[in-house]
Amino acid sequence: MLEPPSAYDELGSAYDAWCRSVTEDIDFYVDLALRSGGPVLEIGVGSGRVAVPTALAGVEVVGVDTSPAMLDLARAKAAAHGLELDLLLADMRDLPDLPDLGRFPLITVPFRALLHLRDDGERLAVLRGLRRRLRPGGTLAFDVFHPDRQDIEETQERWVERERGIFEHATWRPEHRSLTLTVRTAATQADMDLWWAEPADWRRMLAAAGFNLVECFAWFDRSPLRPGSTDSVWVARESGPGAAAR
Repeated sequence: MLEPPSAYDELGSAYDAWCRSVTEDIDFYVDLALRSGGPVLEIGVGSGRVAVPTALAGVEVVGVDTSPAMLDLARAKAAAHGLELDLLLADMRDLPDLPDLGRFPLITVPFRALLHLRDDGERLAVLRGLRRRLRPGGTLAFDVFHPDRQDIEETQERWVERERGIFEHATWRPEHRSLTLTVRTAATQADMDLWWAEPADWRRMLAAAGFNLVECFAWFDRSPLRPGSTDSVWVARESGPGAAAR
């Protein structure tokens, strides 16, 4: 179920400039990869922002994305470091069987990629599909946001300079837990629709998908989630050999 050309295809090489400041999650995901021993299945691999540092740390990465432009960027970035990533054009909602790769000790979904799922039905189906691709006792890690009223009021229908010369515009629909995010550069403009869920919903869906050892943090420093937190970072495991909380 591949999507038509996406906002990420529209952004192309501007993607890395747009997320230049997003580095706080890299050490978190690389550390999980090192602990797992690999290989790692990364959903929404993008331009290799996390995958390349993971591979440089010596862990094999299989990256999945719906955007051909992003996969081309990831290949080029890996090649510049003398690396070769195993990259697959696919949608997380319809992952193909990966018989040659087997199952994974770790699956990651960085940079809020699960916000591309529009409702609990899609979220639960994806979580169950990812669990089927984990080894017994394997780990799923991802991060998401869930904005508060202040976040929405401060950015609603306003252009905000995210990076030099790169602007974002948000149209929030809190009653539907959705927004349209527009990213504008000197050369292009790209729109993406995103949908969020609250932490209690994620916890419920993880349980329904078969994950019964779940840690949740407010940030990548593993600080505790508190009422009003607008980001959450999840590390979920199914029960099985080696599944004790670490």
